[in-house]
Formats: sequence, C-alpha cells, structure tokens
Amino acid sequence: MGANIIVNSGELFRFCSSNNATIRTRRKKEKKRGRFERVIVARAGIRHPSELQPTNRRGKLIDLSDELVPYDTGWRMQKDLLQKQFDIETAFTTSNYGDSEEDHIEKILFEHDALILLQHEKVITLGTGSTTDNLKFDAEEPPKDLGFEVRRCERGGEVTVHLPGQLVLYPILKLDERKGSSFKPDLHEYMRNLEEVALLVAKSFGVEKGHREDGFTGAWANGSKFAQVGVRARRWVTYHGLAINVDCNLCDFTKHVVPCGIGDRPVGSIRERLRSQQKRTVGRNGNEDEPPILIDENDDKKVSVSIAADRALDAFEKVFDVSLVR
Repeated sequence: MGANIIVNSGELFRFCSSNNATIRTRRKKEKKRGRFERVIVARAGIRHPSELQPTNRRGKLIDLSDELVPYDTGWRMQKDLLQKQFDIETAFTTSNYGDSEEDHIEKILFEHDALILLQHEKVITLGTGSTTDNLKFDAEEPPKDLGFEVRRCERGGEVTVHLPGQLVLYPILKLDERKGSSFKPDLHEYMRNLEEVALLVAKSFGVEKGHREDGFTGAWANGSKFAQVGVRARRWVTYHGLAINVDCNLCDFTKHVVPCGIGDRPVGSIRERLRSQQKRTVGRNGNEDEPPILIDENDDKKVSVSIAADRALDAFEKVFDVSLVR
C-alpha cells in the first residue's frame, strides 16, 4: 500500500488509502498572499495535525543511555524497528480496533515511532559517501592497537567517532505531514530538528552561543562542533541520527580521523564548552601552564550522559511534539 503524497498545486497529486476514502479537492483563493492554494479534504482521512489526540501522539522510548552498546547491536535494533514501520503499512484496517477510523489512523501513524538512546563502545563509522582520506590509518589494515572498531554504514555524512561519554539518539520515525510540521517528509528540515534537540540540550547545561554553522550540519557552540548529525530514510522512515558529545575524550576524535571531514574546526563537548566559558584560567597550583579549573566544581559534576539523556528526551518531545513512553 502506498504512502500519502501531496505535491504543490499544478503538480501531480496522488493519494493512496484504504477503505475507499472519499477525496474532495477545491481551489481557494488566498487573498493575503494573492495566490491559489490547493485544499485537500479526505473524509476518511485524518484530522488536522493541530487536532490530533494527545493520547495518540506517543512513541516508544528505548533508553540504554547508561549502557555501552556495541555498534552492530544498535544497528540491528534500528533495523528491527524499521521493519515494523514497513509492516504497519499493511495494517490500514479498522477490523481489530474499536476506535473510530480517524483515531485508528492516528495511532498507526505514531504506533511504531521510537527513539533509542544509548552510548556506543568505541567505533569509527563511515557514511555511504565517506572517503577513507579522512582516516589517519590504513582502512584495509587498521593497526592492532587502534582500540576502535571500524564500520561502514548507510547514513549520510563523513567519518565520525562514537565512544563512551557521547549520547547517541536514533529516532525511527515515519515522516508524514499529517502528523504535524515537525514530521514533514523533508530530510533537510528533519536534520534541522535534530540539531535543535542538541542545541536545547547544550543550553540546558548552560552552554552559551549555541548555533548552526553555515555550510555544515550538526550543532556548534562558539565555533566548536559538539554534536554530529547523520541520517538516512527509507520510504520516509528515518534511522541513524544524532550524537551529542557530553563528556568524552576529545583526543580520540582527532587522533584517528578528521572528524566529519572538517580539518580546520575544533571538536567540542558540553563539558569542554562549559569549561571554556569559565573566567578563571589559572591552574590549581597557580601555574598558568596547567589546565584551567572551574569556578564551581560542583557544576562540573552535573555534566553526565545520564543527565543529558533526560534533557535530550525533554528536548525531543518538545521539538517533535510527541510523548515518549518506555
């Protein structure tokens, strides 16, 4: 069964649905903009996104953020959830539901949406178009003491590093405009939403000057990249996602790879960005050659993946207007 696809006025409009949904279209003049817009009315369809029932706007949360998960395990988890999304396309029937058809369709749209939170064991990943030129070792014969696995995966983007202290978010979402503007089937807008999640998490810790960088993906703060975005979608179901450097060893990023293929920009983390904001730059023993210390060391202890996971959940629910349940 096909997906619903709505294109601009004057272009082809295709709507594939079940149970002989009655569709009516009309053109309405929009005076303020001085143009025509196509108005789609589907009697057996779904309510406007703003009218969706809150109880239906729920996805599943799989929180493994306190664990170190092998990359291959995380990849298989994504694939399993991806397949469930594909299988649900055949479930557009009300035969086993006592709800109204509108409620049933709303549930189906969100039923297998999920967010996986985890940390990975040390691994270097390359996207489909990544070049091995950004590796600082021979990809064919990695050194035995590398300390990292190496994987090629389906996501977009260049080489990156996953390691303890980095929070990884894998959203498995069906992008469908009927679910609201944050679910628009547009990968560029989807990546901007993931960047917004990272920026909100960093801001919640007190990181200043969070921003996007023209010409690059990811989230930045005062010129340092602290979050990476690399996604893929099949039949408008997303997988792979967002990695936020919370409290990880940044030397591991530049020691083995050119992160994201960007050699002239620093890599940061939430903890590192907070430290860089401190006014005091003298070491503990009064030696200016020593690392700077925090004005309040208790604040330093409040930066952890566990705390970041809770704040990432809040940010994700806010950006995508959903509730995630375990």
